[in-house]
Amino acid sequence: MRRLLHLSMAILFLAIGIPLMAEEVTIDLKAQNYSNSQTISTVTKDGVTMTFSKANGQTNPAYYDSGTAVRVYKNNTLTISADNCDITEISFTFYTSNYFKASNCSVNTGSLTTTGNPSKWKGTAQEVVFTNTTTDKDKWYIQTVTVTLSSSTPPPPALVEVNSITELRSQANGTKVRLTLGEDNMGSINWVSDNSTEAYVTDNNMSVCFSNFLPDDAGWHTNAGGALIGSVEGEYNFVDGMPVFTHVSTSIADSILCLDNWQFNDPIVITDFSQLSGTDYRAAYVSLDDVWLTDEGNGRYQMVSGDEQIAMSDHFGLNATIPDDLRGREFHIQGILGATTDGSASELYYTHVEEVMPDLALGESLYTNMSTIGYYDEREVNVTVDRVLTAGMWNTLCLPFDIPNFDEVVTSAKLAEFTGYNAATNTLEFSLVDDLQAGLPYLVFPNETLTNIPFYGVTINSELTPVTYGSWDMVGIFDPTTLYATDSNILFLGEGNTLFRPNVTNDLKAFRAYFRTTSASDANICVDGVTTDITVASLDSSVEGGRIYNVSGQFVGSNPTMLQKGVYVRNGSKMIIK
Repeated sequence: MRRLLHLSMAILFLAIGIPLMAEEVTIDLKAQNYSNSQTISTVTKDGVTMTFSKANGQTNPAYYDSGTAVRVYKNNTLTISADNCDITEISFTFYTSNYFKASNCSVNTGSLTTTGNPSKWKGTAQEVVFTNTTTDKDKWYIQTVTVTLSSSTPPPPALVEVNSITELRSQANGTKVRLTLGEDNMGSINWVSDNSTEAYVTDNNMSVCFSNFLPDDAGWHTNAGGALIGSVEGEYNFVDGMPVFTHVSTSIADSILCLDNWQFNDPIVITDFSQLSGTDYRAAYVSLDDVWLTDEGNGRYQMVSGDEQIAMSDHFGLNATIPDDLRGREFHIQGILGATTDGSASELYYTHVEEVMPDLALGESLYTNMSTIGYYDEREVNVTVDRVLTAGMWNTLCLPFDIPNFDEVVTSAKLAEFTGYNAATNTLEFSLVDDLQAGLPYLVFPNETLTNIPFYGVTINSELTPVTYGSWDMVGIFDPTTLYATDSNILFLGEGNTLFRPNVTNDLKAFRAYFRTTSASDANICVDGVTTDITVASLDSSVEGGRIYNVSGQFVGSNPTMLQKGVYVRNGSKMIIK
């Protein structure tokens, strides 16, 4: 707290015999960063010490969030002392009606001149002891204490020696300390801001922000990964939710050694957002995986995990590239755990934002492919396609992403696209190509049967593009699609390199293609001028019913809806049940 003493005026008052001005020291117990129900013993500020004691009571004095005050119970004592100075007045403020009363307070010297909220003691002493003398459960809820000292030149408060950042973090606001970092607990520099003099330093256990790190230390600047060792004097405060250490020398380099580029500390991996809601990890370097973001505007975001969320901001002015469309996007994020502007809640000051590439699973029997593909449209993903490509025959294929150099990605497979229709010879013409384009239908001839094919870093494209030449269309599909027995204009490629017209209503599996034609005649297929062994099964549409046989010649019934998947023969023609 600020001092009210002005030395120049004090000299003048001495010269003319006017009494010296007093000095006030205020200790705000609400701002000491105490945790709820924490037992309180000693608080020191500018040469004034408050000592809370259980004494003859049954309960220790303790701080509680309810009332934001230190509670002093029956038969507890509060001792206030000053170093080499007389105390002439002490003023207390309390939470609501839990204050000094004539019936619950006695003092060893001087007197209470007022009771209630506030209360005031007056006298002359270097130590004053207040005892809670209530005969029932009357407690004091003390929030602030202001001590008036008679001496114009109280000695400077003694430095508190601390040997770790954990010890530093336990000090009261305004405590003058000498921080010593040794070989076993070096201060690892997790982050140095280019736009300020902030450095975030961690030893073996906890973290703190050096508020005026390297203000005038040209040639000594370090980077994240450096380490501090040695002793440095300064003042500790918990400011707007952040633990802050401010060194007092002109140059920190005069006091403490910096081992530049010593090592990079691994961040603290946070698996539960509730770990960040308190103050323990403030100023620490943390890492979060599988985080969703919502855009709050003005460079601020909310990080979401399950039902919990924590604010995230560009405190360091890094201008990370974060997509405008955040739907379905997950991120790996690292940063310093700071606080919102008012210090009321945690906020991550990000240092690294990396989108986690989604892993999609698409399947030839899944009816959700189109919705998944639409959701990730124009997004880069890793994807596994559960699509069987049978060796030694032509298969149809349609995928929602490009595959350059197809035969290198899908090893030893030929890829052919529909390039024309020769009406004179009634031939569907295909040409071998190197690259597969998203949404276009193809023929594929693999040398080995493939399934569950993985593709990495591909960009999803949800648009399907049928290819038309003459009276023939080749149509790709991403979801299983129903082919109706009554539609004689549809043909699909089945077992035995055969194009079938559906004679039962059934679904064609996903990531395939079918042919649609206005022609009643069958067609040949050739690839690069070579007629393939793909044949068309001509079904007599006037023939209905009849006995059905499997490929071994065994009678299996007359109702195709009762059959398992496979190839069958009816009335001398092949039929496929898919």
